[in-house]
Amino acid sequence: MSSTEILIFLLKRKKYSIGIPFLAGLLGLAISWVIPPYYKSEIRIVLDTGSRTTSVSSLLKNAVPSNLAGTLGTMGMGNTENEDLYLEIIDGRDLHLATIEKFRLDTIYKSAKYKEALIKQFYKDINIKADDLTGVISCSYEARNKELARDIVRFVVEEANSKYIKLRQERALQVIEQLNSFKQSVVTSTDSLSELLVNFYRDNNLLNLESQLQLTISALAGYEEQIKNLKISESKVGSDNSTALELRKRRAILEREAQKLRGDFSKEYVPSRNSVYINSDWAVEKLIEQTKLENSLSRLFTVLEMVEGNIVMEEANAAKNLPVIQVVQDAYLPDYKSRPKRALWAVGASLISAVVVFSLLILFGMLNNEISCEEKTRKNIRKLLKACLPK
Repeated sequence: MSSTEILIFLLKRKKYSIGIPFLAGLLGLAISWVIPPYYKSEIRIVLDTGSRTTSVSSLLKNAVPSNLAGTLGTMGMGNTENEDLYLEIIDGRDLHLATIEKFRLDTIYKSAKYKEALIKQFYKDINIKADDLTGVISCSYEARNKELARDIVRFVVEEANSKYIKLRQERALQVIEQLNSFKQSVVTSTDSLSELLVNFYRDNNLLNLESQLQLTISALAGYEEQIKNLKISESKVGSDNSTALELRKRRAILEREAQKLRGDFSKEYVPSRNSVYINSDWAVEKLIEQTKLENSLSRLFTVLEMVEGNIVMEEANAAKNLPVIQVVQDAYLPDYKSRPKRALWAVGASLISAVVVFSLLILFGMLNNEISCEEKTRKNIRKLLKACLPK
């Protein structure tokens, strides 16, 4: 049995192999004319998410040292307005049920007795998708009634917009509460750090550490110049007279005073309240400590300013009642059916009938020895038909 042999066999029986599929195609075309037409309406929108709040964790990361961040803690308040949230609402069960009740779709989907069955039927006719490149969200619906198809897609989009606004306002109020709580933590830490800086000056008898250090360096320069002049004077007057002795005493006093301003200091060292001069080595260590405290305090003030700005932004979001969608293409009243497709019905019916007719013709051709095949195959076909046909 070859394909050429089968083709010749089928061509000899054009009445069946061509005529029946042709008639089936005409029948499919006729059925497509009888079936009630469906119309599809579509609306296209883009989401306007508005302003976004900076997460507190990023504020901490960028503006607060790690040790203070651990004390204050972090709160996961990321961006609550995004396309995914809107898609979850518009494609959610609650919105679908609201649409079914609004337009009494239970009178259309009469075969569905339960809510879940209604939702499944409705889900087959509505199509919601988002374009990843453009961000355009499209919502389309097919129905026998043109006005119904248009009204449903408009209702779905507007209802999702209302729910989205309500959810955004609720989220904004939650974020405001969290931000105020965080702000209080920052204010408390700022007050503690400010008090720590004040105690640093009070405990160390300081007025202005940087200015006092500059004065001390100037005094050391003066001592060094005087000691140098005294040494020159000593060398001029000699070493065995009363003048040289007096000069050495004066130089020793200056060297002791210079040693107090720059030299070793004890752990209990604190500058005198009666003098603005301080030990320079001690002052350098304290200057580093003061700089760390001041930098931490400055960063806390920066965080406080940013948090207050975010609170103002979220309060504005909570007060908003504006649409978050922009219509790119409004829903329209369709003037041409979306289904059934007559050509598809005709071609489909022709193909299905052709497969059935060809199979039956080839089968009976093999049984009647009009198509060559092995006797064993022919016997198996007879057994199969005998088993399938009623006795």
